[in-house]
Amino acid sequence: MKIDISFTKRILLIGSLGFFISCMEPFPELPAETQSGAGSFGCLVNNELVYAWYSSNRSDAGAAYNVNINQLQISAICQFGQQFFLIINNPYKNQDTLIDTIRYLPPNSNNWIEATQSGSFRITRMDSISSGLDVVSGSFFFDLNENGKTPIHVTKGRFDLNLFIY
Repeated sequence: MKIDISFTKRILLIGSLGFFISCMEPFPELPAETQSGAGSFGCLVNNELVYAWYSSNRSDAGAAYNVNINQLQISAICQFGQQFFLIINNPYKNQDTLIDTIRYLPPNSNNWIEATQSGSFRITRMDSISSGLDVVSGSFFFDLNENGKTPIHVTKGRFDLNLFIY
């Protein structure tokens, strides 16, 4: 049996499909590489996009700098329950350096994976802006390998966070 769809029906079908696609939520992407304290954190974990939720009034990512021990800590809770905790000692001096401590909680897990002196971390901004708001921005990547488990490759990591100094 041959089905013949008229030209008009094809145009309506294509138009409806285009309208449906245009109404869909935009596909999330890595946050822009900004340096304004935008509250953004994102990366690719085994080539899958992972990001912390952020909007103009809240962020699930943050940064703190402990002046007494000269240590930067960055943490993020991401959309599938993944969590990241990065520690960088002496961040002003150690640009383009290894990450001193990495803690990663995979989705649907209660077992943190930890590594030391791994990956790479680069700060593109760490200072106060005119409004008195402290900002830290940069990029990172790392690999985590546990015996008998699938390696975790974190690439294209970027963050632009308000910085709490204590």
